[in-house]
Amino acid sequence: MAAGPNAALAGDPGARARLATPCLLLEADAFEHNLAAMMELVRGSGRQLRPHVKAHKCTGIARRQLEAGAVGLCCATVREAEVMAGAGFRGILVTSPVTAPAMVERLARAHDRAPDLAVVVDSEAGLEALAAAGISAERPLGVVVEIDVGQRRTGVTRPEDAVRLARRILDLPQLRYRGVQAYYGHLQHVPAYADRKAKAAEQWARLQPFLDALRAEGLAPEIVTGGGTGTCHLDLEDGPFTEVQPGSYLFLDRQYGAVELAPGGTAPFRTSLAVAARVISANQPDLVVLDAGFKAMATDAGPALVASGAPPDAAYQFMGDEHGGLRFGAQAARPRVGDLVTLVAPHCDPTVNLHDWFHVMRDGRLVDVWPIDARGY
Repeated sequence: MAAGPNAALAGDPGARARLATPCLLLEADAFEHNLAAMMELVRGSGRQLRPHVKAHKCTGIARRQLEAGAVGLCCATVREAEVMAGAGFRGILVTSPVTAPAMVERLARAHDRAPDLAVVVDSEAGLEALAAAGISAERPLGVVVEIDVGQRRTGVTRPEDAVRLARRILDLPQLRYRGVQAYYGHLQHVPAYADRKAKAAEQWARLQPFLDALRAEGLAPEIVTGGGTGTCHLDLEDGPFTEVQPGSYLFLDRQYGAVELAPGGTAPFRTSLAVAARVISANQPDLVVLDAGFKAMATDAGPALVASGAPPDAAYQFMGDEHGGLRFGAQAARPRVGDLVTLVAPHCDPTVNLHDWFHVMRDGRLVDVWPIDARGY
């Protein structure tokens, strides 16, 4: 049991009602279901799972993912890689190019603790920055060439550029060519399964000339990594990947609640994450005010949804840094001052990044507190 303002409530059957708020709740049964469901899906495909820790930034969760069978961990930031390497985890892939000298130095130190660490690149300048970091040729840093498959964010855009970078990696003894990354985050929330499959297939076709060019030059990738929670069923069934890197599947959120994640309308994952908030004011006839606003939840994906403690059709609205409101119809039963309301986060990853602790709940009891220990940069 970690520390935190709610740690003393562990085992208390009334812990849910007494929580200091706002705080993150993680329902253990749903979380464990999601952990197992993803591994079952991956094993059935014959591929591998390298889940993204940017969703949770928590060594306690990362350890459980590895113990369940993940081949490694994806990290979005050098800070995440440092923390995961410091915990003794292997198979770390940093999924965004690292070019700032200070960050490259930190990445090299993380590599000292995790010798199989790898990082993506999409430019010769990025490669030269890594090569100048003083890494030993006896323990080369893994490098994965990133390919742009329609997101227009990072990644090379021509097959000949991928070949050129892969060749250059082979020329640098302190670096080791591992493969390619092709991630299409802009497709993860396409609502209909059939529409998402068609769009993903377009990106697979876009990726194929890169793979063909690399193989023709004797540079066949060991790793072809990509995919996320919204496309993992598709990527594992028909995609060109050796592994997938979903993150949000452990939690879900309002965005993924609107997505048909599997064919036939089945729900392979359950919503396990909630923001607990407290009613602090109820002086308006159609509104109560909660203690959870901009600083408790991400704001990029619309308002939160009510999970419990109020009518499910109550409409949440942000009302400032520390405040949110719930609006009701004229005849709706309203929660009272002091009541606990739980909310489904609009977007789970940046919501987690606003908190210090996961409060793990089972049957209404607080059973553990896990620190979110890889926040920051």
